[in-house]
This record gives sequence, structure tokens and C-alpha cells, in this order.
Amino acid sequence: MRNRTVRPSDARARSARHPIAMAIVSMTLLGSMMGCGPIGPFSGGRLSGQEGDWPVDWKSAVDLTQIQLETAPDDPHSVNLWVVVIDSDAFIVTSLLVGTEVPEERAWVRNIASDPRIRVRVDGVVYPARLEPLEDAALKAQVFEAFRSKYPELKESRADAARFFRIVTRMGAAMP
Repeated sequence: MRNRTVRPSDARARSARHPIAMAIVSMTLLGSMMGCGPIGPFSGGRLSGQEGDWPVDWKSAVDLTQIQLETAPDDPHSVNLWVVVIDSDAFIVTSLLVGTEVPEERAWVRNIASDPRIRVRVDGVVYPARLEPLEDAALKAQVFEAFRSKYPELKESRADAARFFRIVTRMGAAMP
């Protein structure tokens, strides 16, 4: 059997002959990745994973840098978010300010305003949940300091336009 060296020009010529096939393969791969949730800074669709029983506490999220949040159950939208755990509760936050520019409201925040049902994925396990906005100033300050402590890049941040949420169970909640 002969060893044949494939020159880059040969490979380009073959792929140029099959642009539709290459496009289909690329779109299939991209679609399969987007179907299981967010990838890095890019939002995704429905979260994949085994649904689990509501955790007794959120200790499994203490050392995680990110969890995944899915909103809009009829047209799922998922994102990666930072999380902190205080006592047995998990908290997430919209954008914290670094500098003077106020970020635009995120799509996931707009989604929960019209439908509070969410799902969160923590360490591969998916939990049906809802978000409870924090109103108590003292708790907001405590949660903000927990974020600044856990994420060094937030040392110079401000909570001016940020909104904080506690992740709570859907049970007993009136859902649309």
C-alpha cells in the first residue's frame, strides 16, 4: 500500500466540490451543540440532562463557577451564569457594573418577566425552578459581597443596575 501525502490544495479542491455537504455537516454539528444548552458566552436552547429531585441545599454549586439557566419553556433560551451559595440558598445576578457603562437588559431577564418558570442545570442535573427577585437591601448587599468575593474580576464592580435572584422550587407556586 502506498503512502499518499494529501496536499492542502487537494483537500481544498475536494471540499470545494462538496460545498453543500460541508454546509449540511457544519449546520448539523452547530445545531446539535445549540440544542443542549449554552456554549461559553453564546446562548443556547433547551437544557439537556437528567431531571433531579429538588436539592436539600445548594452545596453542589458552591465550587462551581457557572450554572446554566433556561427560560421561556415554549421557546427555550439558555445561558451560563455565575452563582453563589449562602447558607442553603443559591443566587444569581444580572450584569454587575464594571466601569460606567450600564449593560442592556439580558434576554433571560426579559423572559422571566413574562414567564417565571425556569430550569437550572447544576453539575449535569436539571431542576425545574423559578426565580425570586431579592428586595431586602441587607440580603442584596450580602449576596453582592459574596459575588465579589467568589469572582475576582468583580472586585471593582458596582451593583447599581444589577438585579439579584434566589433560585427557588416551583412547588407551591402559581405557574402560568
